[in-house]
Amino acid sequence: MLIVTIAFSFALVLILNISKNSNNSLKTKAYILANDVLVQTKAENEFLDEEFNYGNIVIKRSVTEYEENEELFQLNIVAYDLQNRILYEQNELIIIEKN
Repeated sequence: MLIVTIAFSFALVLILNISKNSNNSLKTKAYILANDVLVQTKAENEFLDEEFNYGNIVIKRSVTEYEENEELFQLNIVAYDLQNRILYEQNELIIIEKN
């Protein structure tokens, strides 16, 4: 009985470690995807609110005016999982010159 209990304890610890590493890999993937959206947004000057779906990760991009300044905006990129939990969030101030 003692041997079975010890074996079960090791198996449980192993399963918990695998589960924890899976969550970290999802957060890493969310970080990479969010940074790709950020780089693409700035390269293409597409400062519109938009949602991107990458299977089990959803990236939401929003742009809002910053403190009533006509050229300064806040770019917010948030990565969610399918349960709508935030995996990664990044905010950046950007200048959008009006023609």
